[in-house]
Amino acid sequence: MKAVLVPGFNGTATQPLLVRLKSALADVGIEARPVTLAGGRPKPDLAIEIAQLKKLGKGCEVLVGRSFGGRVCARLAVEKPPKALVLLGYPIRPPGKPRPLDEEALRALKCPTLILQGEDDGLGSPQLLAEVLAGNPFVTLEVIAGAGHSFGKHEKAAVARVAQWLSQRLAHG
Repeated sequence: MKAVLVPGFNGTATQPLLVRLKSALADVGIEARPVTLAGGRPKPDLAIEIAQLKKLGKGCEVLVGRSFGGRVCARLAVEKPPKALVLLGYPIRPPGKPRPLDEEALRALKCPTLILQGEDDGLGSPQLLAEVLAGNPFVTLEVIAGAGHSFGKHEKAAVARVAQWLSQRLAHG
């Protein structure tokens, strides 16, 4: 099984969270490929980034996105559902920045999806995500107590949870 790991905005394939996640996924038999998307200010439809991810993630059956990378992964997953999708710190509605296309994408997901969100994430509250996701049986939202958008001291637990969830999900279907 192969996964593509997409960093947050202007992040690279060497983003520490992705490096840790690659290692944790290897431990459960999942080959992970961290990627770097071209920088610059994205357009609302994320078309350029989605096209890049299609090329960079070719052959991958699992999408994992951190923050902005999660936005790109979710949009691609609506278009072409992977075997599993993981979104880490999904920035659903930062203050003053509504993102209706992202909300539509989350509602339209039809693949097994895990969203890990910090309890104190200033870019997307777990309560708002729960409202947006209400009624979508494909998405599991888990809140990490005491964590913010970057997970901080809770990053190790987040990485372990992703590896565990993907290992279980992919083993059972």
